[in-house]
Amino acid sequence: MVLLFLTSSEMPDLLPYDQETIKRLSQQGIDVDILDWEMVIHTDPAKLSRYKAIIIRTIWNYFKKPESVIEMLDFCEENNLSLLNPVDIVRWNMDKRYLQDLQDDGIELIPTEFVFNHQANVFQKAIKRGWQKMVLKPMISGGSYHTFVVTDQEEKRFNELIEEFFQNRPYLLQEFIPEISNGEISTLCFANGYSYSIKKVPQAGDYRVQFNYGGQYHVCPVDTKIQAIAQKIQRRFNNTTLYQRVDGVWREGHFLLMEVELIEPDLYLGQHEEALNEWVKNLVLL
Repeated sequence: MVLLFLTSSEMPDLLPYDQETIKRLSQQGIDVDILDWEMVIHTDPAKLSRYKAIIIRTIWNYFKKPESVIEMLDFCEENNLSLLNPVDIVRWNMDKRYLQDLQDDGIELIPTEFVFNHQANVFQKAIKRGWQKMVLKPMISGGSYHTFVVTDQEEKRFNELIEEFFQNRPYLLQEFIPEISNGEISTLCFANGYSYSIKKVPQAGDYRVQFNYGGQYHVCPVDTKIQAIAQKIQRRFNNTTLYQRVDGVWREGHFLLMEVELIEPDLYLGQHEEALNEWVKNLVLL
């Protein structure tokens, strides 16, 4: 069996745990090739069809090139290529309006305003909801790209940000949750039902939990409430997801969903040896 891992020009060698995954798969007779995701549409479909699966990994610049992603997804669909996660799931997860679908399914979100057209009153609407601090981000984004925090006293700055970054671009306005300082919880699930959780704590004085902003990551127990949410999302897609990551925070006993990562999540396998073994098992079973 041969698999293809998709990465980006910014990360040609993937992550260290991806390389370890490739090594362990090789020991079981499974080869893995690596390809820049932007080269997929320039590759002979007959060559790509020889792969048992094309697995999205570190395509961490995709949100800067959404039209190119759509082109790649169309290409995979038209040529019956086995992309994982599947094309329909990736399409759904690209745009954060998917959060509205989950909210409609009864999943509790961080308080959010979805803005599809320029609305002059959205800031005042947030103030009326009692938000003292809020987060502004694009509908298609990742890694805190074009993400800004403003207070209820910064309407002028808010309008300037809208003018510069969001004039013709849908965006989310979310209440800033101070509980993020206690840690964001990421719960990950694989196709075989295995799940694990990582607690990500931001650096003092910051709200961003990414490694490059000083975030600290720790393994923590899987909470049954979060696991139930993850399973509900898996059922939405008839359990066809190879991997899934649910991110959120606890507030007054409620788990508030922030994101669901179904495209190119960091799986944090460098922090969890057992999870790495389970990931390899899932790939062997493809």
